[in-house]
Amino acid sequence: MNVKHFNTRSISVKRAVLGFSGWPDAGRIVEHTLGEFKRGIPHEPLADWDMDGFWHAESTRPRITVHHGRIRDLKWPVYHFWIMNPETSPPILLGAGPEPTIFWRPFVDQLVELLRGWECEELYLLGGLYDHITHEETVVSGVGQDIKAYNQLHALQCHRTEYQGPGAIHSSIMTAAHESGIHCLAFWAHYPFYLSGRHESLMARLLGILGQLLNLTIETRHLTARWERRTQDIEETIQKNDDLMEMLESIKKGQVRRPFFGESSKVVRLDEFVKRREESPFNKDP
Repeated sequence: MNVKHFNTRSISVKRAVLGFSGWPDAGRIVEHTLGEFKRGIPHEPLADWDMDGFWHAESTRPRITVHHGRIRDLKWPVYHFWIMNPETSPPILLGAGPEPTIFWRPFVDQLVELLRGWECEELYLLGGLYDHITHEETVVSGVGQDIKAYNQLHALQCHRTEYQGPGAIHSSIMTAAHESGIHCLAFWAHYPFYLSGRHESLMARLLGILGQLLNLTIETRHLTARWERRTQDIEETIQKNDDLMEMLESIKKGQVRRPFFGESSKVVRLDEFVKRREESPFNKDP
């Protein structure tokens, strides 16, 4: 394991928040949320994990900077860890980087080894997925492995789902964490498939969830204000596009109420939404 540590003192962090870029980060919602999370809390770099051996060039490539015909910078895929030091709460481990594209099992084994070495007891994973919903909805669903997780997701008013299809690294991490005695929850932000750019309402919702879990007060009023302004722009764009108006009306008519944890109503199947998104004419090449 090629991990560069920036801190030589003994580290003990009971709680960790991890996110991954790429396939499990629709609309870059996780990237934007964790960026906002970092800005609001003092933090310091803990370690960089060189992901050599866990990626291939078909899906991930090193990032280069060329200036005046010369290569000025070359950055290989790295997973970064920081220590968050909130004033009113114990330290928190934050991790972010690309989702591995090969050798998931060795990656997960090594990740759990790192977490256990840092004495992590609670792990919260963030993800984003595209969904057939409108921008008027703010939907976050949750996944847990035991009754404690179920009760937490119920208290947080997360939507519950069933899904059968391609998985993200989150599922592998959750399974390994559960087997290692690390309590783990995953939260998935549902990003409207026709949007692009920041979704401040979803960001605020995810930050609110993290605040409750980590006993933190995280300011989100500026995000809510930005989303209100962005919503006005979105509505103006929709009014000028008959095809988009028709599509949104179709989505609204086909919506099924999404039950929360603790409710006995029908569970929403994400695979149906994924299938519908793939079949949508707005997602086909010209």
